[in-house]
Amino acid sequence: MNALPNFRTDHREEADGYRGEVFRHGNFRVAECRDGLQWLLQRRSGTKTMGGARWRTLAYCVTREALTRLYQAHSGAVAPELADLPPHIRHRADRPFRRMDKGA
Repeated sequence: MNALPNFRTDHREEADGYRGEVFRHGNFRVAECRDGLQWLLQRRSGTKTMGGARWRTLAYCVTREALTRLYQAHSGAVAPELADLPPHIRHRADRPFRRMDKGA
C-alpha cells in the first residue's frame, strides 16, 4: 500500500490529497464523495498537477457488495479494506442532503 500524503485536506475528488480518501493500492483508490452519499472507485490518471496525481472516477457505489465487485473487476485484485466498510454507505450527519432538482 502506498503512503498517503501527510495532509489530506483537498476538497476536490480528483486531487491526490482528497480528504475523503478511504484507502489506496497502487493506481486504485476508494474514497467517499464530498457529500458522503456514495463511495468512489478511482484510478490514478497519467496526468499530474501541481498537487500530485489526478484521479479519475470509474464507478459510484452505495453498497459494499457493488464496490467490492467493481474493485475486483477493474483492478483484478482483492482489497481487504473493503470488508471493514459498512454494508451501505452512511450519510454524513454534518452535511445536509442536497437535492439535484432544485426547482422542485
